[in-house]
Amino acid sequence: MRKKYILGITSLMSVFSLTSCGIGYSVIENNGTIYPTNAVSGNGEASSSNEKNLLYTPVYASTNAKVNTLDEASTKTSVEETVEMVYDSVVSISATSVYGASAGSGVLFSYDETLGFSYIVTCFHVIEGYTNFEVTLSNQETYPAYYVGGYEDYDLAVLSIEKKDLTYASLYSDSNTLKLGSTVVAIGNPLGTLPGSVSSGVVSYVNRVVQTSTYEYQTLIQTDVAINSGNSGGGLFNTAGALIGIVNAKYSAAGIEGLSFAIPSNYVTPPIEEILETAQYDTANKVWSSGYIKGDYEYGFTITLGYYTTGSGWNKNVNYVYYVSDVNSNSTYTGKELQKSDIVKEIKVDYSDASKEDITYTVSTDNDVNLWLNSLSLSLDDTLYFTVIRNNETKIVEVDVCQFIYNI
Repeated sequence: MRKKYILGITSLMSVFSLTSCGIGYSVIENNGTIYPTNAVSGNGEASSSNEKNLLYTPVYASTNAKVNTLDEASTKTSVEETVEMVYDSVVSISATSVYGASAGSGVLFSYDETLGFSYIVTCFHVIEGYTNFEVTLSNQETYPAYYVGGYEDYDLAVLSIEKKDLTYASLYSDSNTLKLGSTVVAIGNPLGTLPGSVSSGVVSYVNRVVQTSTYEYQTLIQTDVAINSGNSGGGLFNTAGALIGIVNAKYSAAGIEGLSFAIPSNYVTPPIEEILETAQYDTANKVWSSGYIKGDYEYGFTITLGYYTTGSGWNKNVNYVYYVSDVNSNSTYTGKELQKSDIVKEIKVDYSDASKEDITYTVSTDNDVNLWLNSLSLSLDDTLYFTVIRNNETKIVEVDVCQFIYNI
């Protein structure tokens, strides 16, 4: 439930994306500057708030969309016939903000008769950090799109457009039953400049457990399909026309070819159904109250191994510490009570479940505090107590585990 950084696997964001992996310095009052020794996974990217000065009293309406499924396994249908069945369900996505732009892909999967929206599933990393979206259909018609909700853990997000009578993909009912060697077709927007591109290959492995960050693993479909930046969020189909996965990653290194991955339909259907269930549309102000996954939490702080120096000359000492190098401003991230430059000395877990024994962890530079934090199985009513040094004073900071709702 923490932010994912792809190590070894390249996240398929557009080449136009402007991202920052650097960590700036932090200052401890009267104690010099802390310098990071290296970046440690956390969640240092701030997302914008969904709070708006609304003109009218909100009138919320629930969605009335259903996710279609298809039981048919791959057939001997040709790739050409498969493309004819599903081609128009794949769209191109343009995402922009004042900080930059990104491009990706998405798949139309449902229409809401009540609200008049068509829904698109894409990858969370395609929309993360951006505020404005446009969707281009296969016939080159372009529509403004709106964020409905997302699930960072599975790298999934849902957008909506005001358009009906489109082609909607049906998700494969059980991706566990995929057969090795079966033909698959990927459709997407490689490089963010080649919309509607088709590539094909085979299922190389059904449920490959892949390390998607320093501390996170994801179960994905492995294929040998040609995938490039911009394909993220696009569809992976079997030859019966069922959507078996959402393309999201590939191995990218010298000498490596034909290792691409997709989120299996078994991991796509439940989250997007829950996002639609929890999302509310404000019909008075024409804005979404974002959908979410119940019980999901995300750490909104970055803890980094760094050092600061005291003294000078022969008396100069180097002091290694774990410190908070960034805190996310989104109020639903767990950890907003921490502050930049807090030096973390101890963390206590107070479980709301009385049957669980509370844990106290003493932070040491000999051990990876992030590995320990990411190994915890927390619930929304649990509390973390951070003992930190802030402005040369020892403080205990109470951190509540919050329901995570990513807002645009």
